[in-house]
Amino acid sequence: MRIYGVAALAACTALFFGVTLLQSSSRSQDAFDWVGHTQEVITSLDGIELRLSKAESGLRGFLLTRDPGYLAGFDVELADVSASTAALISLVRDNSVQEERAIQLARAAGEKVDLMGRAAQRTRANPLGTNTDVGARLRAKALMSTIVQQIAAMRNEERRLLAVRTYNARNEVQQARALLVYGFPVLVLLIGGVAWLIRTGISRPLANLLDVVTRFGAGDRSARASTIVRSVEFRRLASAYNDMAARLVNAIDTQEARQQSVEMLSEMAQRLQAIQADGELSVVLGTFMPRLLPGVAGALYVHNHSRNMLFRISSWGDLQSSPEMFPPGDCWGLRRGKTHLIEDPGADIVCAHVADCAAERRCEPILAGGEVLGLIYIEGRIEGEQRFRLDALMESVALALVNDNLRSRLREQSIRDPLTKLFNRRYMEEALALESGRAERNGAPLSIVMCDVDHFKRFNDGYGHEAGDILLAAVAGLIQSHFRTGDIVCRYGGEEFTVIAPGASSTLVQERVEALRMAVRELTVLHQGSKLGPVTMSFGIDTWSAGGDRPMSTLVLEADRALFKAKRLGRDRMEIASSVTESGRTELASPQIVRLQASG
Repeated sequence: MRIYGVAALAACTALFFGVTLLQSSSRSQDAFDWVGHTQEVITSLDGIELRLSKAESGLRGFLLTRDPGYLAGFDVELADVSASTAALISLVRDNSVQEERAIQLARAAGEKVDLMGRAAQRTRANPLGTNTDVGARLRAKALMSTIVQQIAAMRNEERRLLAVRTYNARNEVQQARALLVYGFPVLVLLIGGVAWLIRTGISRPLANLLDVVTRFGAGDRSARASTIVRSVEFRRLASAYNDMAARLVNAIDTQEARQQSVEMLSEMAQRLQAIQADGELSVVLGTFMPRLLPGVAGALYVHNHSRNMLFRISSWGDLQSSPEMFPPGDCWGLRRGKTHLIEDPGADIVCAHVADCAAERRCEPILAGGEVLGLIYIEGRIEGEQRFRLDALMESVALALVNDNLRSRLREQSIRDPLTKLFNRRYMEEALALESGRAERNGAPLSIVMCDVDHFKRFNDGYGHEAGDILLAAVAGLIQSHFRTGDIVCRYGGEEFTVIAPGASSTLVQERVEALRMAVRELTVLHQGSKLGPVTMSFGIDTWSAGGDRPMSTLVLEADRALFKAKRLGRDRMEIASSVTESGRTELASPQIVRLQASG
């Protein structure tokens, strides 16, 4: 009876031990759930702040430029802010202090959204008016400061809670570990009384379980207890331990994977926001995508200027299907404006730009403010944490493309003449330096054409400056149509134009200029119902060829000198530069001075 009593006591102890482990596992899981909840609150706060900042930036750009393009997605961002603040209040109802802060944040955000909406509505209604509501601007600024303070306070509190809850989760693990380490010796003492009778049924399972617990406590997350034992109590104990260990490992792995994802995404986002030159986006994606989505191949496509084709600007991994470009209509993801996924062959319609392959294929449209900016095409299965990474990646790439488009528009404005839409003189000087160096390296010819409208001053005086502007725009279009896509047509100043023709010989340029001269003579320009004209132009041409001893720097001046000669000899003609003097050096006149002497 004593043996049975000790055995019964040991069994009860083992059962209690298993139940305690299960409870500890449950508390650990609850602690990690709270950690996830805190992360969700922090993410929601970041989203509210980001959307308000984006909306405010768009409104500021609209108010400054009156360009409706800055309000793309503005209303959506405001609506998202309202929805996010409401969701935030629900998230923090378990914390009265945070709930009160969330309510105050929602009020401030709501007033801020209302002020921004009214400002946008007023400016839309009266684009030419001025925004003189100083009180509203000051109030909006104060509200933004309040919102930032509330978000910072809530974020700090959530980070404090995150630290506390992480500590509690770890404490639960330590308590479970302590329970395992210190509870087993007690169990061994109880079993010792009957060990000589049931040694083979208890000692080995106990040694195995102790070894597993020790290895798990030392950091071996794969340590699991064997459930193939004679004792029912030990089987239950091993199962309870294995269940607890699996939950703990899963929770820890999930948290570590999420933390690693956030860190990598943050690093990539910082670099995407620091992009300044073409091609850097491809470099950033090529560096980070294999780390973010290991084993998955893909490519990034963006629209061309005409938005009738998508062309590839970056790729990574071993792609089976990656065309250089394709029309938007070939992609079902772009047609539907949402993810198009082919998990298995025949599961759905395959996009025309995708070749048949056994791998899972995914087309992810990149959207910003309701506008499709591009497409991320992926080959390979996206599972678990990779789904979170892909979603965050889409937002970062969308923001980078928005910034890149903005930089491109600003660059285009800085190098284009607003009247003729041709390149301006600043860009001409940059392009000439670039093409000169390229011509010297490659030994290819480089031609310069200087031309202007004959008697333009008299034309302006007779028809008015508005008519003169119309004529210049028409002439600019005509010049551009008579030269190659690779030639650079610029407005040099006033009625004078410059064409840089890389790789074009003097003979070829003369043929084009002669065709242009005849086309100008036949040009018909109407202004207020009247025909403007007749119109003629004079041209000066100079060509640099390899093997000569003349410097590249004389091209523009010699072409300008030839233009002056064409003017002097009667206009409506072209002249070829001649720069050889008796000393064999280029002797330059001052084209600026002689042009003043023979204006028009």
